[in-house]
Amino acid sequence: MKKENFSSKWGFILTSAGSAIGLGNIWRFPYLCGQYGGLSFILVYFIILLLICNPLMVAEIAIGRTSKSNCVDAYKVIGSKVGLKHLKIWSFFGGWFAAFGVTLCLSFYFLVASWVLYYFFEAVSGNLMHISHENLTSEFEGLTKSFSIQISCGLIFLLTTTLIVVAGIKKGIERTGLYLMPLLFVIFILLSIRSVTLDGAQKGVSFLLTIDPQYLGFTDTGFQIRPLLQTFTAALGQAFISLSLGFGVLLVYGSYFSAKENLFSAVRHIEFFDTLAAVLSAVIIIPAIFSAGLSTSSGPGLTFISLPHVFQNLTGGYFWALAFYLLLILATVTSTISIFEVLVNLLMDKLNISRFKASIFVMLITGCAFTLVAASFSGVLNIKIFDRDLFTLADWLTSTYTATIVSLTMALFVGYTAMKVIIHNICRSAPVSGAFTRYFLITLRYIAPIGLGILLINAFV
Repeated sequence: MKKENFSSKWGFILTSAGSAIGLGNIWRFPYLCGQYGGLSFILVYFIILLLICNPLMVAEIAIGRTSKSNCVDAYKVIGSKVGLKHLKIWSFFGGWFAAFGVTLCLSFYFLVASWVLYYFFEAVSGNLMHISHENLTSEFEGLTKSFSIQISCGLIFLLTTTLIVVAGIKKGIERTGLYLMPLLFVIFILLSIRSVTLDGAQKGVSFLLTIDPQYLGFTDTGFQIRPLLQTFTAALGQAFISLSLGFGVLLVYGSYFSAKENLFSAVRHIEFFDTLAAVLSAVIIIPAIFSAGLSTSSGPGLTFISLPHVFQNLTGGYFWALAFYLLLILATVTSTISIFEVLVNLLMDKLNISRFKASIFVMLITGCAFTLVAASFSGVLNIKIFDRDLFTLADWLTSTYTATIVSLTMALFVGYTAMKVIIHNICRSAPVSGAFTRYFLITLRYIAPIGLGILLINAFV
């Protein structure tokens, strides 16, 4: 079966950035900023981005571009070129773990997507503007207990995702990225400008521009490693979710990326757009929360409980609520199609079937998994594992274990066995200096494994 490719460098960049700019940026990044000291969290996030995530992104995309294969067989293709033994082990931890993690991710991602769509409908109808502040919490809790609403809204997202992926790389996935990403950033900028011009928003801006030393370990009683470790693990976990690292997405998209295009340039643009989206999300939400006199430490409820209260007290609040939840919908769609494509790509290669058949198969599997997760989370089915409902379990396993293990495998694979092959692929489109090669090698062999090891140990503890 002929391998599809992106039609242009910008098609790849915007599609990959769209994968990264999802609920992890708009929903998760702002409340983590609120919980870990604003600028303190952002600084640690930037350091992790430069020291760990940048080399890992280059490595993952290069693995896909070198192998021109799926997330499982990519390790076998490259490993056979360098005479590597135990290829099944690399494929298991680097490939099948990614496929398992993606399946888990889809099962709970569509549940959160159902909340986004529900609130968008509430914003369109105007109902959101008339719910009293006291009832906003019970409104969200009522939604999370309603199996019928969550399953209906989630299946609408699932069907939309399937139709886009069925259309193919150029006509479906790439075209969606090219059209939606500019619109996404127009909404980002409009909402950011409105947020910072609210009465009392200056306190929120100041919060985002002020370093709180205690989150970097500098407390009144001296330096303590635990607060810094907590900020580090939160920022590292967020960086992996935000950039879609360790899910096989960048590997698969890399397999569609032309060897003639500059890989370094593409990665820089993806990181720029993703980081800009994350920071703009914080600029939208944190000042607005301060303006309304609400707490920034209210966690995930910022998006679905605190913000509606902000919109209710804004001039033109109906428009701003509509724009914000539309932003969430666009970001969710660009992410779900990329995660969905990982499994479609795998099935097309492994079973030698058409894109249509593979997409339908993934839709059915995801639909069943999502239904179970929604039933467990809403209480329709009393299913708990490790004292967690299936939604919490899937989120926990994906963000803490599968993505970390896949990224660790990828770092060790390139750092210790496939460095020459990967560097050769990168050199086909961009000059690679000796300084970068040493930085790349040190990061993948030592810095990234240590950081990922800390994340895993902290999760176990």
